[in-house]
Amino acid sequence: MSEAVELLQRMGSPSRATQREACDEALARLRVEPGLRDGVRELLRADNALARFSAAWVLFQIERPTLRLLPALLDALELPDGDLRWQAAQMLAALGRLQTEVLPVLLHDAGSAASASRRRMAIFVLRELAPERAETGALYLRALDDADGDVRRAALSCFAKLTDPDRSLALRALALARGADPDPRMARIAAVVLPELARFHPDLRAEFDTALALLERAADASLARGAQAARKRLADTDE
Repeated sequence: MSEAVELLQRMGSPSRATQREACDEALARLRVEPGLRDGVRELLRADNALARFSAAWVLFQIERPTLRLLPALLDALELPDGDLRWQAAQMLAALGRLQTEVLPVLLHDAGSAASASRRRMAIFVLRELAPERAETGALYLRALDDADGDVRRAALSCFAKLTDPDRSLALRALALARGADPDPRMARIAAVVLPELARFHPDLRAEFDTALALLERAADASLARGAQAARKRLADTDE
């Protein structure tokens, strides 16, 4: 087995330490061995999703990112390693700023991917890539009906990052603060985002305050504390 082939194999190792070391080595060698680049690019079509991600990571560092990296990065949103999922998410956001074709793909995957992990991570990528887009807010609103609780919580948490949230999002967050979702964590997240939404919809501030005042008396101590802090932030927006 040649040294280059052995290196490429290690880039797909299930051992995080081995995989990281191989990626760093490949990056260093590519700077002096440009011929290795073809092997790394070929790895983008490997059966191993981790190997594909490793190839995308190395190429992302060594050259201007292109759409050839998109499939590997999207698949990496489903990797079991959370650190690698977040690295893939960051690269997807950066790639989306360079290539307009990325946004519609992310919107599709955030709403329709078979994997809940992929839907959830795509939601987070959209938060970084396109918080100003109406399509992002509309996707978040639909995601609140997702069967997976992690996806619903991710979407609601991202409401606070939107730069122009629609009134429909503010009203849905208010309903969730009032207990519209059976998951009690949704009410806690809603309490956090209401003060941010009030900046864009001040006419709803009184209703937000009433909902938070009720949550302050919740039996759930963490929910009560969160509501108290949110209510103080809400009051601060009046100043």
